[in-house]
Amino acid sequence: MSPRTHVFAQALRALDAGRGVAIASVIGAHGSTPRHLGARMAVASDGEQWGTVGGGRIEQLVVLAAREVAGGAAPRVVRQHLVRDLAMCCGGSMEVVLTPAGPSRATLVAVTSSLAPQVLLTPIEGEPLSVRPPRPGDPQPHQPELRDGVMLERVGATERAIVFGLGHVARNLGPLLANLGFTVIACDDGETGATGERPAWATEVHETFDAAEVERLVQGFGPEDHVLIVTRDHAIDQRLLEALIAHDELGYLGMIGSRGKVGRFRKRLEARGLLDGELGAARWARLRAPIGLDLGAETPEEIAIAIAAELVARRRSAGRVGDWTPRRPEPA
Repeated sequence: MSPRTHVFAQALRALDAGRGVAIASVIGAHGSTPRHLGARMAVASDGEQWGTVGGGRIEQLVVLAAREVAGGAAPRVVRQHLVRDLAMCCGGSMEVVLTPAGPSRATLVAVTSSLAPQVLLTPIEGEPLSVRPPRPGDPQPHQPELRDGVMLERVGATERAIVFGLGHVARNLGPLLANLGFTVIACDDGETGATGERPAWATEVHETFDAAEVERLVQGFGPEDHVLIVTRDHAIDQRLLEALIAHDELGYLGMIGSRGKVGRFRKRLEARGLLDGELGAARWARLRAPIGLDLGAETPEEIAIAIAAELVARRRSAGRVGDWTPRRPEPA
């Protein structure tokens, strides 16, 4: 469940229990701020809260105002400069609209009960939330926009992580991706018994390492699909890479392995003519291998964090992921 869906689900439970609830949505973030456009929090009239708009004094102020809205006060917008008004060191300013949850109940149900792509509309003056089907020109996932007094945001399980391999790395990675809101699909040939029981974090498990078969089973690949090759066998990894590297429609393609392994795979693909010309070079350049941000990760748990971090970086930078290495401390 994504953080947004979790906030809305908790708000629904509180409403159904007869409690007043307000939805706090960040509709403006300028300069250095702890959260940005689209961040959300739900606050009950008794002060219980779910989610965060950034913590610190700005969140304390929002919670106090949201409790009043949850208790029946009119919608409002909290506008604060974090330095001048609140003595926070961030340096920016934030605007947070507080919307009574009751009139938006049907929308909260629609967002939490359906995986279908939708567009969530949040009026910046506090009118009820609403949803509609996607249209051409709508914002991309995780890139909300303000248009004509309304914040538009893509919702629904639009992002898929298709994980080839159900070994140690995948079993640590799967829960992380599911908690980040990805629809996780696991693929393995089952020879080691990995597919015997479907993991709770996987919406689908397919017992095959055949890329074409998986493409058929998931009804085609698309720009919001993230394919991760993390199998137990180098030969399987190479076979998958050969089958997938020409799928230019994929949003992300990553493969586990040392730099030596990746270098050998490149030579083999070049020998097969799969990397010829400018197109072949571009295809190799977009492959993320070794997969994950360069955190110095070694254990399956650490590698899973590095991979999840790379997908977050890609999500938050509109598809761009650069090379990242830890900053060395300056000499004293």
